[in-house]
Amino acid sequence: MHPADGHDLIRVTGARENNLNNVGVEIPKRRLTVFTGVSGSGKSSLVFDTIAAESQRLINETYSAFVQGFMPTLARPDVDVLEGLTTAIIVDQERMGGDVRSTVGTATDANAMLRILFSRLGEPHIGSPRAFAFNVPSVQGSGAIK
Repeated sequence: MHPADGHDLIRVTGARENNLNNVGVEIPKRRLTVFTGVSGSGKSSLVFDTIAAESQRLINETYSAFVQGFMPTLARPDVDVLEGLTTAIIVDQERMGGDVRSTVGTATDANAMLRILFSRLGEPHIGSPRAFAFNVPSVQGSGAIK
């Protein structure tokens, strides 16, 4: 077992990339983790410039010196501690597809699984299982009826 797999968390302490000011977080492993917040709050700095950058740097170090010679040299992010880090799977910030209604749930099919679960087991407080659909069935399109 790899030492990083012995931890249940990725621990970040003292992250200072871009506008981060000694940020510390604990992120559970083997879970879908989503970072949200207002523009400029440091989401991208934490996820892309700190965690993902260090993950990529560590992966690059596993290659032979010959292969590393063809790769860009990556600097270590400005952070005090990054523990339990393994390979990161990053979903880019760009819009996924042309649909403005795309979400993490629709992109990963988690939304479809939740819809099935709720339609079979849930008891909606308002409406029927169709309430979990994006489309308005009476107009065969998107949006609301005025």
